[in-house]
Formats: sequence, C-alpha cells, structure tokens
Amino acid sequence: MTAWRLRCTVCGTEWVLKVSYNISDFRRIYHYCKVCKKNTYHEIIERVEDIN
Repeated sequence: MTAWRLRCTVCGTEWVLKVSYNISDFRRIYHYCKVCKKNTYHEIIERVEDIN
C-alpha cells in the first residue's frame, strides 16, 4: 500500500491518502474535504511511503 500527500485546492488543507494503487498519473483527485465539508479537488503533492 502506498501513501500520498494531498492538498485541498479550496482551503489548502494537507492530508495523507492510503491506497493500494499508483495515483501518480492523476493531476488531482475529487474527494471529500473534512474542513470544507464537501467534495473538492485535491492536488497530489508527493508520494510519502510504501506501507506493507
């Protein structure tokens, strides 16, 4: 499993998304933001680590 650091394009909140596939081909992800309390676009900042 791989962890990715994402940033909300609306409020700027950064968080880590853990997924089992490579998302580096995507420019941004449409996901729920806990701060905005709605679905927003999130930029992929970097790959954080591989989790076994």
